Amino acid sequence: MAAEPAENTAVKARARDLGADLVGIAAADVLDLNPPAPRWPQTPRRIWRECRSVVVLAKRIPWGFFWTQEQSVRLYAPHTVVMRLEEIALDLAYFLEGYSFRALPLPLQHTDPSLKKGAYGPLSLRHVAVEAGLSTLGLNLMLLTPQFGPRVYLAAVLTDMPLEPDGRLEEPVCLGPKCGRCLLACPADAVGHWNLDKGRCRTEAQRHGISALFQHLDRIVDAETKEAAKALVRSQETVNFWTALHTGAGAYGGCLRCWEVCPVGDDYEAHLKAVQAHIPDISGKRRRQLQEMVAQEQNGDRVPGLHFSTRWVLGNGASPRPPAKGSGHDEG
Repeated sequence: MAAEPAENTAVKARARDLGADLVGIAAADVLDLNPPAPRWPQTPRRIWRECRSVVVLAKRIPWGFFWTQEQSVRLYAPHTVVMRLEEIALDLAYFLEGYSFRALPLPLQHTDPSLKKGAYGPLSLRHVAVEAGLSTLGLNLMLLTPQFGPRVYLAAVLTDMPLEPDGRLEEPVCLGPKCGRCLLACPADAVGHWNLDKGRCRTEAQRHGISALFQHLDRIVDAETKEAAKALVRSQETVNFWTALHTGAGAYGGCLRCWEVCPVGDDYEAHLKAVQAHIPDISGKRRRQLQEMVAQEQNGDRVPGLHFSTRWVLGNGASPRPPAKGSGHDEG
């Protein structure tokens, strides 16, 4: 393997010194050419035309969060990690500017209403992480790292510094439907065959996220009487949204069930298996669903979710047939 350029080594070393657990680099032009959803192009040069490189940072969630049964405590896991990541990204941006290049740490909680009604941020960080060699995507399209499985949060720093990009991983990280623990455990029944029903997922993962907030505001505006609108404004639900805006609790990461049961990652055996190995109340229907998925792949049948996400699920590995024209698969 060729030696890493000195600039890359220095940038990655600094990111780790600042507290990042994983660091990868993706080329802006590659990201521009391969948007995960072309209809809503989350691309670096849409944000900043001069961007040349994207530095991706990952910080793991403390394992203790996956042991506690106290939901109110668990809701704060994402917020605490994301706050730390934002500090790391900002400090790394200043470090890059010390080389006389410009840098832009992306705001992690920013939502762009022009991208699918606010359901997307400026970049899809899980897809960027794949391009930066940190992960591949799993059965439910969550990112999976070899070190920590899905149990990380991501940040990104855009820069016009011409860093050498890391290549995608050679092999997929996910065990696929032969494992399927994310599908078996999902409380919203949102996991498909290399796909995810985001609407269902949001009901658990983003109980007080942007879509739920829009719906709450619609209910206030559409209330039949002034008194009914006032009652909604003063309701517990409004208080919950205020809490989410203030702390992040419930706005994202409200459900980490698929993260905690995923056996991928060096950390699972040592820190999580003892409490997460058993998945209670597994229905026979979901087991049969997984068996059908395995048979479908063994027979070489076309899997729409896999065909659409091949680049990010399989990394540089095998490439199944491209999706048929007009298949109607929703890349959102």
